[in-house]
Amino acid sequence: MKLAREKMLRRDEKADGASETARLISRQIRHAENARFLRRLPGFELQRELPGSLLDLLCKLQEAESASAQRRHGTR
Repeated sequence: MKLAREKMLRRDEKADGASETARLISRQIRHAENARFLRRLPGFELQRELPGSLLDLLCKLQEAESASAQRRHGTR
């Protein structure tokens, strides 16, 4: 019982530390100097199209998963 209570206390301490960290980060971002720096950073965007080699790998993965599922369920 004592161990469980100690583990719960440690989790609570971690949660408090995490929320304190979030507050600190938020405060730092709002500083004028940091805000200017962050505004100058270029935004990034994800490529909408995947390279052909990656698409090929994803197709092979999907085929392997389908074959595995069919073997598990006894269907072909």
